[in-house]
Amino acid sequence: MANPSKRRGAGKRPSKSQRVQLERRAKQRRAIAIVLVVALIAGVGVALLAYGGNDDEGTPSAAGSVSIDRPDAGPLEDGDEAPSFSAPGLNGGEVTWNPGTPTVLVVWAPWCPHCQEELPVLADVTAGFPDVELVSIATAIGAQPSTYSPQSYMAEHRLSFPVAIDDAEGTLARGLGVVGFPTLYTIDADGFVRGSASGEPSEDELRALIGQIGEA
Repeated sequence: MANPSKRRGAGKRPSKSQRVQLERRAKQRRAIAIVLVVALIAGVGVALLAYGGNDDEGTPSAAGSVSIDRPDAGPLEDGDEAPSFSAPGLNGGEVTWNPGTPTVLVVWAPWCPHCQEELPVLADVTAGFPDVELVSIATAIGAQPSTYSPQSYMAEHRLSFPVAIDDAEGTLARGLGVVGFPTLYTIDADGFVRGSASGEPSEDELRALIGQIGEA
């Protein structure tokens, strides 16, 4: 009967090169495991973004119900005709815009800090022009983490202007050529763009813009 202590390789320590290879393989296995976990988490995040049109506060999903009379194009410029559009409203129903009333149209995202600062200022300034309507489009909802949904932001700041909810593809934002938030256009009663701004224009700048389409 063979002596177990004499079997080939029994009790033999791996060489230094073998230990290095073993450690390298262990590190590779750990790295692969980490990548798989991260990929799984990322996959869940993408699903929440793609299908998260409804939040706990009842923000409606706009999937399949958004239309705009302009193909994807660059930003609107002074003298361009603003496109008509329709989309679900934040509080239900539908928000539709067509030429006929001087309008300030602002496109914003609930996670955008510039939007959060600018919208109350814009609402206050526009209120000084009784013949001008303020209409907004909330877009890129869920694209970045935020403490606000469109509904919670509007409620907290006691804002009541119409809010159209863009779809997950950003159909309205693309049709208006929006490249940053917030973007606003001033549109006269005939439907032509008379001015535009982005970021956080001052109250004086806003009054000058809106004064081109309405009287205080």
